[in-house]
Amino acid sequence: MSKKCLAAAALLALTSTAVAQAQPSCSGQPVQYEIAYLGGTDFTVTAEFPASAGLVDLSWRSSESAPDGQAEFISQLELRDLEGRWQTPTYLGEGSWQPVEGADAEYDALRYRLSATHDRVVWDIGKEEIAYRFDEAFYFIGSSVLIANYGWSDCGYEVDFDLPASWSSVAAWEGSEDGGYHTTSLNDLLRNIFVVGPNLEPQTMNLGGMEVVTLSQRALEPAAAQFQSLLGDSVSRYIEIFGSSPVDRYLAVFGVDGANDGGAFAQSFGQRMPAPLREYERLMWTRTLAHESLHNWIGITIRPESGSELQWFTEGGADYLTGKTLYRIGEIDEDDMIFILEGQVRRFLLGRIASGPISLAEAGVEKQRNRQLVYGGGALFHLFLDAEMTANQGAGSYEALLRQLYENADEPYSFDRMMTALNAASDGSASEIYGFLNGPFNPFAVLDRMTEIGLPTAAFGPDELLVRFAANGCTGSREAACMPGYLAR
Repeated sequence: MSKKCLAAAALLALTSTAVAQAQPSCSGQPVQYEIAYLGGTDFTVTAEFPASAGLVDLSWRSSESAPDGQAEFISQLELRDLEGRWQTPTYLGEGSWQPVEGADAEYDALRYRLSATHDRVVWDIGKEEIAYRFDEAFYFIGSSVLIANYGWSDCGYEVDFDLPASWSSVAAWEGSEDGGYHTTSLNDLLRNIFVVGPNLEPQTMNLGGMEVVTLSQRALEPAAAQFQSLLGDSVSRYIEIFGSSPVDRYLAVFGVDGANDGGAFAQSFGQRMPAPLREYERLMWTRTLAHESLHNWIGITIRPESGSELQWFTEGGADYLTGKTLYRIGEIDEDDMIFILEGQVRRFLLGRIASGPISLAEAGVEKQRNRQLVYGGGALFHLFLDAEMTANQGAGSYEALLRQLYENADEPYSFDRMMTALNAASDGSASEIYGFLNGPFNPFAVLDRMTEIGLPTAAFGPDELLVRFAANGCTGSREAACMPGYLAR
């Protein structure tokens, strides 16, 4: 798998997809990181661990203004061999280093200097997926700043900070008695947010036994109560649908940016948005917040075996269920729901034109390039599946399927295992819908299918279309009484 992919969901399966590494036997000895602030924008990172061999890696994604990706912010990297000598490893490119004596050489510590100046780069996946300045503090994703050996699959991990007395840290990891943090998973170490710096004011609430911590940049603090309220309502609904929360602790971080987007991680999500909040943008940030928090269930727990072949299911599913949930909890109205549905159809049609004759699964291999098809096609798959299952099996059957997937998510889903589960619950409808969306491109067939499920859709080209409700004897309306039952409150 490309190291570029490791910047995204592929890290959910690190131990099976990374380059083969010597597997250290931790024997109760954890991997211990210390992150120390040097001043300005500089930190040192030191890690000590059981004797290991093979490469050390950093999640890597190239950018026009940072051709060597996150590796450009690393300097003075050294590995300590088993005789206590610090040596500079050989850089192989794309965020990978090899011991100077060869891949079989063993080492038990590493250290390097980190320049937290990631804001100088416009990252195509968004700064919340990498690192940025958080007022006077620093926001990081572990995978972008913590160099690791991906062979550490059976170790515990400890993270300690050496910070100025006026600083604090906020992280998704579980806190330790000594003020640091710990976790038992390499994925959780790398695919989570941590923030360090002065003037951090996290807020905590309990949702169904899950501790939810929120942290906002100063310009967004006036909206903190709105963030918490929406998180409370949407997460409570997700817990009702899936039966429980997969984690005990969850961190949501809200940062300022010109665009509205977000990224979900193992027990955390980061969202960016313009500040101050403007009322006409409310639908945008509410959808992002509800979408990213839903990934806690669809995408993180119900997760693919690889980072690509089920992106359409997890991203499209989160998009579809987000809209339905926001409507049912009263956060959005009928006009908003129509806007969302129109966008999902439009995305699919434009995605098929832009991406060409590739399947939804193939589109996920390059998610950013095929974003319209991944999100739009995935959302329509879930919409059609919900409508079909509700018509054949009754209200709530789609949600029951999602709960079943969640309850059987001890292992990642392969494409075949996912389709088998979907077909078993839908009497084969899942494969028929997936084949329909992947078949010869026929926009009129899509419009006809929308009409068949009570959502008559008219279009003048793929970019100009409208959706109406036509259930309960209606012929085309925006009124709640005409909304199909699988969407209605």
